[in-house]
Amino acid sequence: MTKINTVSAKGDSFLVHSDDYDVMFDALNVTVSGVAGDVLETSDAKVTDTSAEVLGILAEDTDGSQGNVRVMVRGNPTTVDAQKLNYNTSVAADIDALLEEKGIVAVNK
Repeated sequence: MTKINTVSAKGDSFLVHSDDYDVMFDALNVTVSGVAGDVLETSDAKVTDTSAEVLGILAEDTDGSQGNVRVMVRGNPTTVDAQKLNYNTSVAADIDALLEEKGIVAVNK
């Protein structure tokens, strides 16, 4: 008998719409623990109130030691649900502006 596995979304529940799904994600060596939706300043830090740049949005959970994980680093443009993003201690509007420069537009604020 054939076994059927249910495949669930890999954490990118923050994604609202995109025509080219695979174009936006890079496999990066993230060394900070986090969950899907965390906005990263660098591969080893989440955004804070002093962040002047963003790397992207973590697309899957990581403990920081597993090597490469998916990170949304660009859009075409792509919309994401702002209520599902983790802005840490940063000001959401400031981070949204930085994401928008990468083609990632936060909606549902």
